[in-house]
Amino acid sequence: MYGNGLHVDSVTTARTPHRIHAQALLTLREKNGKWKRNLRGWTSADTNGDTDHTSWSISENFPDGSRLCTEWKDLSGQILRGMACMIIHR
Repeated sequence: MYGNGLHVDSVTTARTPHRIHAQALLTLREKNGKWKRNLRGWTSADTNGDTDHTSWSISENFPDGSRLCTEWKDLSGQILRGMACMIIHR
């Protein structure tokens, strides 16, 4: 996540091992982890060796303590285990 204070410019997520046609989703969650809204829909990943990665431009301010979380799915649509979250704070 790139930005300053409560302003986020962009978010990048990566995962290994590579999955064919992997896609990532970016969501906003409250301090308690409860889903609030999707920030970016399922986005196809780029691949570098055995790593899938996706970046989004955001340019948005968020409440202190909010979480930006990413999830991944594979070609079959199966959600892959693990959710990476970053906490936004002053």
